[in-house]
Amino acid sequence: MEKMLTKKGLTAEVPASYDNINEQGEVLYLDEERLRRKERPDKPVFENHPHGLGVKDAFWPQFSARPWNFGGYAAAFHAMRGILHWSAKKTGPQGNFMRSVLMMNSDRGYSGGTAYNLNVDVDLADKAQNTVIPIDLVKEAIRKADYIGAMDKCLCRTANNCQRVPHDIACMFLGRGGREVTDHRIAREISTEEALAKVDRAAAEGLVCMSLWVQVEQLVWGLRNDLMSDMVEICFCCPCCCTALNLCKETTPDIRRRFSPSGFTATVDHDLCIGCGKCVEEPAYCPQDAIQFRGSDGKMVVNQETCMGCGYCKERCPMGAIKIRQTMPMRDSMHDYFLEEVRLDLAVDGYPGGGVK
Repeated sequence: MEKMLTKKGLTAEVPASYDNINEQGEVLYLDEERLRRKERPDKPVFENHPHGLGVKDAFWPQFSARPWNFGGYAAAFHAMRGILHWSAKKTGPQGNFMRSVLMMNSDRGYSGGTAYNLNVDVDLADKAQNTVIPIDLVKEAIRKADYIGAMDKCLCRTANNCQRVPHDIACMFLGRGGREVTDHRIAREISTEEALAKVDRAAAEGLVCMSLWVQVEQLVWGLRNDLMSDMVEICFCCPCCCTALNLCKETTPDIRRRFSPSGFTATVDHDLCIGCGKCVEEPAYCPQDAIQFRGSDGKMVVNQETCMGCGYCKERCPMGAIKIRQTMPMRDSMHDYFLEEVRLDLAVDGYPGGGVK
């Protein structure tokens, strides 16, 4: 969708819709229409399939039951990551075939997730004291989970030998699927208190949290077919190593749109922005490729339709021109984001979902 935005000084070359954000990056109202555009009511809700990915039934039960060491998993994950990135960038028949094999095509793919910025600038001056922010929804899902499995090391950071973020801030898995991952010795059971402490530590490190459900990861974690709707993965992502964020940047728009914000996105104060381009320098790239620069004055603009609110651009801005603000209403729970935007009725946080058992 394109439209003229001259009343705010934005040009037609910049995608809509920014009606609720002024030139100083202040939010005039929460854009409910934009939130609704992220919903997919025409797509059937996911159902567990008796044969999963097909090939899984032939060899995976025996393979996944073996207790792998972490080094083996990291190596295998690194290889799969390369395949994912290659298929994301490929065009034509090759790309379509690989995306189909990896369950990434829009006609039958359900992979997706929501970004929860754990360290947002929230102006509570004119809001009630019980204002919900993204970290609250993450902690709510953890408190409701009947089982939590956690990895001791992050596969992405280990495979990429990350030098910026500690490797032990790693993924957690909620629900019965988390128990399955623990049984395979990929993760270990942790308490609710331990899980909440991990979220706080990730926030202190400036990481973005993502709740993910990635279909092809059934092969990575060795999940049974009947448990696919019983697990959600909670990741703590750095811009340099995260597989999901790198894949978002490289893949097609229809796949990219499955990874969305929890209601908070980046806004820009154009009185402060000098158009220096630091916000797009590595490793603070925009995973959604949502940053543009106006032709009229070279100042940075954020495509609010694709921004996921990770805040990596904000951390690199030398002028403090970028803020992470609530620009859309928030849904009531992590479950609702998956149901409305990915079409997954997950049964991991006290809700009765789970598709066909």
